[in-house]
Amino acid sequence: MMRAPMTRMGNVAGYRQAFADAQEYQRGLDKYARELAAYEKKQGKAKGKDDEAAPPSAPKRDLRLATLAAAMRGEGLLQIHCYRADEMAVMLDIATEFGFRISAFHHGVEAYKLADTLAARGVCGALWADWWGFKMESYDGIRENVALVQNAGACAIVHSDDENGIQRLNQEAAKAAAVGKRAGINIPPEVIWEWVSLNPAKG
Repeated sequence: MMRAPMTRMGNVAGYRQAFADAQEYQRGLDKYARELAAYEKKQGKAKGKDDEAAPPSAPKRDLRLATLAAAMRGEGLLQIHCYRADEMAVMLDIATEFGFRISAFHHGVEAYKLADTLAARGVCGALWADWWGFKMESYDGIRENVALVQNAGACAIVHSDDENGIQRLNQEAAKAAAVGKRAGINIPPEVIWEWVSLNPAKG
């Protein structure tokens, strides 16, 4: 059985429509809040409670749209799962269109391709030290990824979703730093430590 969408363009159209729906949902919440405030103010000014006046009806609660609306209001840290540079760039465009901020891209094996953009936008890259090539989306990954993101002035994070790697992030960070050094990028030890401490805390 086929499911839509089947293309990246279709996925992006779905993302944009979801945020557009969330915008409309937020407008409904804002309208209800204004009407409720006006109703309560009118009731407070009345000498006796006006039983004839009905309070405004609250909009139907939609947990999916409420989550996206909260993201657009800046509540919480928005994490995006992305491998490729073009996907990250598109998500940054969507963030601009709908006025929300992305806190971090996870996995981002091509983050080095837009490291300057990540730095300018204040977006972290939560990245593997040396995983690449295990599926189509990761074929253009390079081991210097973390060091290049750091060198561009962006927020670099060394992470792992492997049950062994997650217990040895200090070693993962050391691997990423060593590869960077071989590429001519010398990163101070205190900055390397931030890859597994300060940066994950703020990203």
